[in-house]
Amino acid sequence: MPKRVKELSETSIRRLKHTYNASGEPYKAVHAVGGVSGLYVQCLPPIDGGEKGAKQWLYRSVIGGKRRWIGLGGYPSVPTKKARESARVLQDSIKSGIDPVSKKRAVLAELKAKQAKEITFEGFARDSYIPKEAKEYKSTTQVRRLNQHLREYAFPHIGNLLLNDIERIHIVNLLKPIWETKNPTAKRVRNHVQRIIQRAIAEGLRIKANPAVWKDDLELSFPKASKVHTVKHRRSIDWRELPKFVKAIHGLEAIKGSRPDVHCMLFMILTVSRPSEARLVEWDEIDLEEKIWKQPKGKYKAEKLDWDIPLCPTAIKILKSMPTRRGRVFSTLRGAEIHDKYLSTMPDALGFDAVAHGFRATFRTWGQDQQRFTEESLELSMKHTDTDSTRAAYARSQLFDERRRVISAYEKWAMKGDLGQDKTVVSINKQRRAN
Repeated sequence: MPKRVKELSETSIRRLKHTYNASGEPYKAVHAVGGVSGLYVQCLPPIDGGEKGAKQWLYRSVIGGKRRWIGLGGYPSVPTKKARESARVLQDSIKSGIDPVSKKRAVLAELKAKQAKEITFEGFARDSYIPKEAKEYKSTTQVRRLNQHLREYAFPHIGNLLLNDIERIHIVNLLKPIWETKNPTAKRVRNHVQRIIQRAIAEGLRIKANPAVWKDDLELSFPKASKVHTVKHRRSIDWRELPKFVKAIHGLEAIKGSRPDVHCMLFMILTVSRPSEARLVEWDEIDLEEKIWKQPKGKYKAEKLDWDIPLCPTAIKILKSMPTRRGRVFSTLRGAEIHDKYLSTMPDALGFDAVAHGFRATFRTWGQDQQRFTEESLELSMKHTDTDSTRAAYARSQLFDERRRVISAYEKWAMKGDLGQDKTVVSINKQRRAN
């Protein structure tokens, strides 16, 4: 028969202390307090030189053949009388075949699961979706635009709703004010909302279907985008004026000295790349010997494949003129990233009605008017790989050699106004006088 422990008084419990180990260092001590078999007070050593350490109530029992220690709270915040009552409840539960430890874990797990599902759309977007997207975006401008779209158009309508409470009507009401007046923005917002909700479904935070799906669902509630929005193409210069523009940007450098943005602009034109690609190109992507810009998949415009861009002699000359061959190729004189606006506003500043991205259209119309290059080679020179013909061409080594010939001919025109193949260059001014 186990030895019966004397029931300690409140004063005795208050006086209980920690103990010391063989090295003389303070060590925790566990004292039986009586009143209920298995009830103890654990006295912890003081922290930071204090005189007294904390005390905790513990209940010890054998459950399923295993000795378990169950915490009942701290002393004196949990009074002795309350601790003994809690110990008796546990004792009775164990005698009835209930494992209080497993039961407590199950209750906590259920509570956590319930709390996890009580996350609002805005909370989930800010804590989970936005940080993930920010890591994949190439610039802070994209992250800022994502935050702005959600903050201005999504959060006011569904931000405070629990993920599982969002219905189709909420998405319809969200899109209605902007579908016809700001259609491109509305499309982006709907896409973000759909992806956020789909991620919540994947993580078990929503058990219903996604109410932001467009095809055969939301599209039934809105007019076609083509009926309410006219696509405005980016302004571009006529390809016949390209040599004049190149001469003009060289003039900028002659007047004001070294201009990294001029180098970047010309590199962008001669590689038919997007402004963001030219601004962010890094030296480890450049092979000067092979004269190739090796774009890694996933970095530029969310490409899913590696892409080789041929570099013409002028592009190579630009690269070799850079002051360093580490990190980013093009930077401001202070070493910062060249801002998009520096390239986008340059044509207007020089008197040309165009933006930087419009030079891709300039290239495309030049190539079409030449009538000596295949559609596949022109499209692949612009890195358009989403048509049947360009996908087939990609299977044939990206038509790299043919694209190099295209870029070489384009360089001759841009730098010297030379069309080649006995094509006569007629200046715009002469054409206007003739008309």
